Amino acid sequence: MKKLLYLVLSAFVISCGGNQTKQPESKIEQSNIYEVNIRQYTQEGTLKAFEDKHLERLKAQNVDILWLMPIFPISQEGRKGTLGSYYAVKNYEEVNPEFGTMEDLQRLVNHAHHLGMKVILDWVLL
Repeated sequence: MKKLLYLVLSAFVISCGGNQTKQPESKIEQSNIYEVNIRQYTQEGTLKAFEDKHLERLKAQNVDILWLMPIFPISQEGRKGTLGSYYAVKNYEEVNPEFGTMEDLQRLVNHAHHLGMKVILDWVLL
């Protein structure tokens, strides 16, 4: 019985995979994603400094999507060390003041969009 089940499953797997044509990759599958840690990326550690000094250079290097590590304020509760973890988010509706303001983030996103880039934010699912 085991051999029969094995033969049936093998025939099924072979028949399912043999005639399929490969679908063309979508634009997102061909995109270059670049992760940015704002705190360490520039000497200033700000959104503005990143935008001013690196955004156009990254576009010239064919970066299509910027993936910003968490840019939200960091909770003080249970903090280990002085900096805290990006992933201990205090408020998802604000920008960490160390990095700048909501206006700085919006300007960065608008500039990236103007260059044809997308921006995604890293966040922790509650």
